[in-house]
This record gives sequence, structure tokens and C-alpha cells, in this order.
Amino acid sequence: MIIEHVWDQSFEGLTNIVDVYVRHLREKVDDAFSIKLLRTVRGVGYSLDDETQT
Repeated sequence: MIIEHVWDQSFEGLTNIVDVYVRHLREKVDDAFSIKLLRTVRGVGYSLDDETQT
């Protein structure tokens, strides 16, 4: 669904393009910090969390 919405294309096979871009995003928003905001939800996709909120 991410590929179709972002790139407006329908891919016929498995591709790791979303994984590559998520990795780049993690490098920018997560790697330098102890609190990680970008979460992988298995079987669903990704979410942004704010662990500072209770």
C-alpha cells in the first residue's frame, strides 16, 4: 500500500524499496537518539511513537 500511495505504481513482485527508505528515515530520526520514534509493526507496517508521553 505504501508503494502504491507514494510512488503511484503497482509492483508485480517483492521489492525492498520501502525498507530502504525506512532505513534512511531511521538514520535521520532515530540512530542518534536513545528514544526511538519509528517502530516496525509486524504484519501491519510502521508507526511513529512518542515514548515521552504517558
